[in-house]
Amino acid sequence: KIPNALWANLIQERLSNVDCIKQGWILEGFPENQEQAWMLQSSGIFPRHVVLSLQTVDCGSTEYLKFLTLFPVEVFHTTFDWPSDPEVQQRLVKPEDLSEQEVSKKLLEYHRNFPEIFHIYQKVLKSINADQPSVDV
Repeated sequence: KIPNALWANLIQERLSNVDCIKQGWILEGFPENQEQAWMLQSSGIFPRHVVLSLQTVDCGSTEYLKFLTLFPVEVFHTTFDWPSDPEVQQRLVKPEDLSEQEVSKKLLEYHRNFPEIFHIYQKVLKSINADQPSVDV
């Protein structure tokens, strides 16, 4: 676990680099709670868009897990996002750290923290239904 203040400092430092300033940036999975959101704002970090796409997980964490497969740096959904390259398909593995219990715990934490984050980012929040083919998302 990394302290929130350290996260905010690391993110602020990275986002001040020229490539982020010129090309923009994406944070995935952060902020996870109100404290982290306030720390980003106090560091001068204000996203233009915040995307919510967790509808898939909410449909049933157990079912969702059955369809996830991992490649070293990518996650593929066996129905909506299967790689076409047979060589890549052979190297895919099922995620070990995504047990039903772990996903349920993360989902509970998300539902606990989302209203506070929603309040902070409500003017820039975009909701996307992720329970569809990736080309539609």
